[in-house]
Amino acid sequence: MDKKYLFLSTSLFFKLIINIFVVFYIAKKVSINDFGGFSLAFIISTLTILVLDYGFNLKSLTLTSKSREQVDEELSVMIYAKLIIVLFVVCFFCFFFFLSPYNLITNKVIFILVLSAIPSSYGNFFLNNFKIVNRFDKEALGYLIQFSILVVFLFINEHYGSNSILIFSIGLLLARIGYFLYGFFSFKRSFGRNTSWDLKKSIKLIKSTAPYGIHLILGASIIYIDTFILSVLTNLESVGFYQAGMRIIMASMLIVVIINDAFIPEISKLVNQKLIIIKKLSSLFEFILLFSILMAITLYFYKGTIIKILFSEEYLVLESSILFIILITFLRYIGVVPGIILTSQGKQSIRAKAVVLSILVSIICNFVLIPFYGITGAFTASLIAHVVLNLIYIYYALGTIFFMRNIKYSMLLVLCGVCLVVQMTLLNDTLIFLIITGIINLIILLVYYFKRMSKESLI
Repeated sequence: MDKKYLFLSTSLFFKLIINIFVVFYIAKKVSINDFGGFSLAFIISTLTILVLDYGFNLKSLTLTSKSREQVDEELSVMIYAKLIIVLFVVCFFCFFFFLSPYNLITNKVIFILVLSAIPSSYGNFFLNNFKIVNRFDKEALGYLIQFSILVVFLFINEHYGSNSILIFSIGLLLARIGYFLYGFFSFKRSFGRNTSWDLKKSIKLIKSTAPYGIHLILGASIIYIDTFILSVLTNLESVGFYQAGMRIIMASMLIVVIINDAFIPEISKLVNQKLIIIKKLSSLFEFILLFSILMAITLYFYKGTIIKILFSEEYLVLESSILFIILITFLRYIGVVPGIILTSQGKQSIRAKAVVLSILVSIICNFVLIPFYGITGAFTASLIAHVVLNLIYIYYALGTIFFMRNIKYSMLLVLCGVCLVVQMTLLNDTLIFLIITGIINLIILLVYYFKRMSKESLI
């Protein structure tokens, strides 16, 4: 179990650097307008990856209770189902570039990053499936390879290249191709022995996996749809500022990847043992509450330092939007456990419907608010959409499993209160105090962990 979390943490670390901090690096190297164009292309690439993934990565994690032959057969069908989706995506982008409202450079960057989405998606699929057989090290090594290729490219470009968003896009394409090649050959040796083309099964799988795919694609769109509407109603500079705020949220949220990847297969195995599920998920929800509150306190008191570290002083305008960033991050954390419950208990269709409703709310709010309030309107629309999504998630999740049982709210209040008092009375918004706060937060989490373990040992 310890090795599993070690490898998941390793995967998360390199995924964080590749998908989040590389974007921060690029933001420091280019103008805000160019960063807006790159961010827009990066989002389109990310959504393309999600379309190609179509929820297969999530669905495959529920195969842990099946025989190896059944697993191989289902994964084979997924591979060819993904190929069908690739063909539809290619057709879509042929029309997209014909009608694109963006400038030539932005369109070129979009093309390169969308092209890179294909090897990235297949690489994700090939390595994600090793989790079924508890080989979490494979994905970690894959991300290490991708990271290494990207770092070598950026190092060479730093000395001999230029700060062009086109060059940075090519670097991401090369890194994703390397990631795909490692994933393909690893998968072929372990799973790809019985792959065969079956059009009917592939189409049937696409239909049956629709709830996973819709939820995955539209779930991400909640945090991206504002950017598209901003790009149409305002300009790429506004997109650059707004995406900087969204990147802070995404960086704050990547620990959720570890939680989902670890708990969905585990809870799926325990589908008929409700008391054990309640105990595990209650503990998880309690930890998430503590972690998200500590993160919210840190983001609020060190907003200036964090923005300057990740971007530059030009982006300090985001300080006025920090409460939106904190609230959206907090709501996304609160929705983790209800989401795990609905997926592991076979209620993915509820998640899909909830996301569809939230997207509609987001679109309406964006078109109403952005013309009057700009970036603030986009943040407000995103916050409203997340409130709607969480209310639906929690309502249906509580109807399935009461995951709020045995929460030690008094202990959480004491621990978070200590952190808040220290911040308000002793510390200032500087780098040294941010580091001290990180140490304090770690100590608080360790105190919580040992307190929780000691109480469970007495039961």
